Amino acid sequence: MLVALLGLVLIVLHISGTSSGANFRLFGTGVDPQLLFSSPKEIRTDEWLVQQGWVVSQAQQGFPLVNGTFPGGMNTTAVMELPSWDWTALLRPHMWGFLLFGLEAGVAWQWWIPGIALATAAYLLFVTLVPRRPATAAFVATAVFFSPIIQWWYGPNSIWPVAWAMLAMAATVWFLRDTRRWVRIVWAVTVGWLAVTTAIGLYIPFSAPCIIVFLLFFIGTVLQDRPWSKDRLGLLLRRLAPMIVAGVAAAGVIGLFVVTRLDVFVAVGSTVYPGQRSDPTGRILLDDPQAVGFLGALFGQSFSATSPNVLGPNPSESATVILISLFLTPALIWFAVSAWRRERRIDWLLVTTCLTTILFLAYMFVPGWDALARLLLLDKVPVSRLRVGFLAMTVVAVALTVREVETRAARVAHGRMPRSLGPAVLSTAAVVAVCAYVAYMIFTRDPGVVSATWLWPITLVTMILSTALLFFRRTVPVAAACLLIAAVTIGAAVNPLYRGIFNLNDTRIGQAVREIDDADPGTWIGVGESSTMAVLVSSGVDAYSGMQPYPSEEMWEDIDPDGSDEAAWNRLGYVRWVFGPGEPESANPATDQIVSTFDACSEFAQQNVDYVLTDGVPPTMDCLTLIADEQQGASSMQIYSVGPQAG
Repeated sequence: MLVALLGLVLIVLHISGTSSGANFRLFGTGVDPQLLFSSPKEIRTDEWLVQQGWVVSQAQQGFPLVNGTFPGGMNTTAVMELPSWDWTALLRPHMWGFLLFGLEAGVAWQWWIPGIALATAAYLLFVTLVPRRPATAAFVATAVFFSPIIQWWYGPNSIWPVAWAMLAMAATVWFLRDTRRWVRIVWAVTVGWLAVTTAIGLYIPFSAPCIIVFLLFFIGTVLQDRPWSKDRLGLLLRRLAPMIVAGVAAAGVIGLFVVTRLDVFVAVGSTVYPGQRSDPTGRILLDDPQAVGFLGALFGQSFSATSPNVLGPNPSESATVILISLFLTPALIWFAVSAWRRERRIDWLLVTTCLTTILFLAYMFVPGWDALARLLLLDKVPVSRLRVGFLAMTVVAVALTVREVETRAARVAHGRMPRSLGPAVLSTAAVVAVCAYVAYMIFTRDPGVVSATWLWPITLVTMILSTALLFFRRTVPVAAACLLIAAVTIGAAVNPLYRGIFNLNDTRIGQAVREIDDADPGTWIGVGESSTMAVLVSSGVDAYSGMQPYPSEEMWEDIDPDGSDEAAWNRLGYVRWVFGPGEPESANPATDQIVSTFDACSEFAQQNVDYVLTDGVPPTMDCLTLIADEQQGASSMQIYSVGPQAG
């Protein structure tokens, strides 16, 4: 309730964590008055350059289903996930703010609604598994929210998979526990609705690991109910009926979504990237062979200014998870073996939780089983994103450990079993060993990281205590508080607090673009840095510049009529231009970048382009006429009209 209230206050104040203030460095002077805390993270271009740019474009065009910036248009509900007046808006609660309250409130709404859902789902899952521990649940839920992988990849399609998985796990327990039909129906409707929200977000690198976590939890929970007899199986099916109905309904809605956008999915599936991407098992042996990045939460990138470094190529790719679910695995195995030895009983939930960890570790470290990995969609998950699966397991691992600690404490008190420190020793040894290994690797291989992450001793102490103190009933809340401190130390300063949004349409060059296009509409092209592309996208004018989620056939037929550069442009990527002679030629300086040459006298330009926005000097003024020159802050941009060659 407090989380929801705080989120509501921030929404009303139009405060979010957007990094759109990164534009201020180019167009502003002095101190950004909208920046309240921390600083924009320029590495998060997917959020401030792409997502927010297209959102502003949507607002300029009236939130259509098909954005008209690219020739041929772009569907705004598939892949890009933008606000639009379409039936799918009902399935995207994080987009309602744009449609109902306007751009600035919408940015805050989009930011906080998924975050509130994540913290709430984590809290509900914990108190479902371990009732009467509200403070501990609140600490753990908040720690999940501040996890580095959430903060560095913060966005609806990254957060909903984790939130949904935890909510679905909590719902599974309630379906089997609560006899009230209305309670199970409420859970079913909520989980089914958010399942569609998650699915149409279409971010498989986060969705696939979280779905696996849920499925194995579901199997363990159902088997825990021992549905061996016919009567027991019938009762189980009746209890799960609302969930089954909700699952079928959700699948039907997802199917309708896909069928009505089949052309988009065909286009995406046929791209070179990401459509044909398929990572092999054991990929971490190539990307992070010493596993320092995977294990490196101790030196979280929130305070690092040294990227690329031993932790990864940039802060987002380096962002990992406080791997308490991994550290607790030896104890969970101990508990499972103890249950079998003591009672000849299989604790299926403990078993499937440990199997989930083993599966993820096997995908990361063990090559040679690619066919099964493809079946599980793990081949679409880069190893740096697979870490989110360990985050989705955090609440389960901590809650099951606390449950076992409380159960064993009660048995010890009644003399039914001896006290044992074995699980505590094993898990504490695991976290100490990992921290020692990571510290050794960083101090010896990349000491610059140490000076840039000067709060690492706090993280070290709290990570160890969050594991060690979890095995003693009276110190469980302290352990959870230590986990929260570690997460806040690493992740709290990642994103800024920013009022509103930096709207490029309010800049001098943005206003010039709008005035020229309003007076004489035409098609634009941005030549130079990504800022020219961003201005054109935000303005909502027709343009051959922007971030394309999939190639527009009409646009690329204009640019590359013979298809000779298809391998370069048939991909998700930034469409940018540089001056160069002749007809356009496209290349890929990076996997997600398409840079093409532009000559104002080329046949392509003469037939298709009316205006050029550039931040550089054209090599020749042939076929170009300067019509605007705007200086603002550190930016200098010019607008040219395209005309026939003189003489």
